[in-house]
Amino acid sequence: MEKHKLTAETETELQSALAELRAEASAAAAELESRHGAALRSLERCVQAALLDALKTFRERVAETTAQSRFCTRIATIASDYIEWMQWALGDLPAIALASRVSEDELSQRLGGCMLVYFAGRILDDYLDRHHLYRGRRNTLLAAVTEDHGAGGEAEAITVLVALLITMEGLSQLPADAGEASRAVIASLRRLVTGILLDRSGPEVWSESFYERLVELKNVDYWRILYAAVDAPGALPLYKFWSGYYRLGQELNDLQDYVRDEAQGRPNLVSILRNKLAAEGAELGPGISLRNGELLAAVGSHLGNRLLGLRQEALLHGELERTVTLTKLGQMLEAIGKQGVLEPPRAEVVELGARRMALAWHAAADEFLQRFGIDALEHTPCPVCGSNDAAPMFRKQGFQYNRCAGCTHIYVSPRVRDEIVQQMAAEEGSDQYDPFLEIQKIYAEHLCRVLREQGSGPRLLDVGHGSGYLMMMARAYGFQVYGVDSSARSVEAMKPVFGDRVTQLKLAATALPWGQFDQVVMNHVLEHLPEPSKALPQVEAALNDGALFYVAVPDSESLQFRLYGKHWEAVHPIAHPQFFCEASLSRLLRGAGLEPVVRLRSPALVGPEQQRWMRLFRRLDGDEAGELAMVARVVRGGDFSVVA
Repeated sequence: MEKHKLTAETETELQSALAELRAEASAAAAELESRHGAALRSLERCVQAALLDALKTFRERVAETTAQSRFCTRIATIASDYIEWMQWALGDLPAIALASRVSEDELSQRLGGCMLVYFAGRILDDYLDRHHLYRGRRNTLLAAVTEDHGAGGEAEAITVLVALLITMEGLSQLPADAGEASRAVIASLRRLVTGILLDRSGPEVWSESFYERLVELKNVDYWRILYAAVDAPGALPLYKFWSGYYRLGQELNDLQDYVRDEAQGRPNLVSILRNKLAAEGAELGPGISLRNGELLAAVGSHLGNRLLGLRQEALLHGELERTVTLTKLGQMLEAIGKQGVLEPPRAEVVELGARRMALAWHAAADEFLQRFGIDALEHTPCPVCGSNDAAPMFRKQGFQYNRCAGCTHIYVSPRVRDEIVQQMAAEEGSDQYDPFLEIQKIYAEHLCRVLREQGSGPRLLDVGHGSGYLMMMARAYGFQVYGVDSSARSVEAMKPVFGDRVTQLKLAATALPWGQFDQVVMNHVLEHLPEPSKALPQVEAALNDGALFYVAVPDSESLQFRLYGKHWEAVHPIAHPQFFCEASLSRLLRGAGLEPVVRLRSPALVGPEQQRWMRLFRRLDGDEAGELAMVARVVRGGDFSVVA
């Protein structure tokens, strides 16, 4: 049995053993389909029919009990629809039933009630984690109730009550003679709820033993609620295998969700292994990265050896059991492999720069993880003050927005790596998505007048010139105009007009060219930068004494944000990882030696350009743009005048 030993001590041994497992699993899958495919299809139909019957009974009882209450029957229907959509979570049940040699009649009697209790846990989990969108694919029950009742306590209370109602409905649907199954479901449910409480423990108690206990209570017992329909006492030979299989399944989920879990301060396999390595003296930052080889290797070794242990267990059983379990291990191996921790990413995972990503600016966080594996996103402290103390605000496209407790800056973390964002921009063949492009065009002349009246000289540099609206207008106003941009396309478009006075440059990586300037403009650039504090010292060095620095960004205190929140188009987690207010922008500027002088207000539009909503925003002390524009000067010992 040395060939199938429980763990691999070296990377070479691990890869060799996993290759053997992959070959065994492939052969087992072919045999399973050939010899037992018809039986599996029949069991799949049995599982689906049992779920539909259980949901139908649930809706009928709610309607009867409430005398056809419109509200209650609607909630029951919405909950049933959500559960029916989630039936993909039952995908392993037919194989488990087949390997357990349970008849369809016996399975059907207990399965409906067990499934309702299981899915009640899903609904409760949505509530606890505030999931409004399940893995970017469908609104949860919490989201559906929120649409009807608004965000807050009432919608959350209704969601919890529905979860309790479905739990009790499931227990009541278990047959009267299913005493052992009922006791098993209740015992697992009790342990599950205890695990949910344990999950709220602080990081100071996170350890390997804590994590093992948490997974057993919160996840393996969750699976045992379903398993009670097959083997209530846990007496069948494969019980040990399935318990380990679902423990590994949770660790795979942790790997897929570690970004979200760490943002929410929740224990996760990655966090546990990072703490272990740190205790052993390793220097590791937040997150898990392909560039963080030690942590990556630890995760891969852990999951790979889990697979090998389950493989050894599978090989101890008879032909049918071995065929089923090896097939399921092959599927698990494939899923883990796609995360890039067992081996280099497989062909379907895009490598940066290798070919088109086929990702758009509205893509969800999960899509980046699927394309690039776990290295797609990166954690960051507050980009303004460096604090790690931040409160989650909301999620958009699966990305977490956080408000810094120290400086109130709003930022995205975990965020898409800048290399990926730049490749997206290059593939789009245009500048990064920016709803403020038209605003820049409309107010270019006003800005030029301010700079002409208040500036100390004619030399002007536009950092991040984009389509060049301001450069063209500034040239007409008599400025000596220069421009830099990270986009080769934008630079090439300006070269016929400005020649060698424009160049491609990635801010913070290179000093600004052409000496010093009398005014430097950064018009809606800072919100795009992953590390804005690293860009501003280059700007400060390019300013003459007494020169002006103009900066504009979307305003997190604007009327637009107060009205629309995360639905405002300026709130864009990929293109705009930063979201400033006046206090946080002022702090960032001062940190770079730039003293804010005045906040500039955009002039009201007049004539045919002014629309009714614009007048309304002005009356409400807002404006059309929702931008925060400030003028600053270099602090080099002299006085500076106030810009009017």
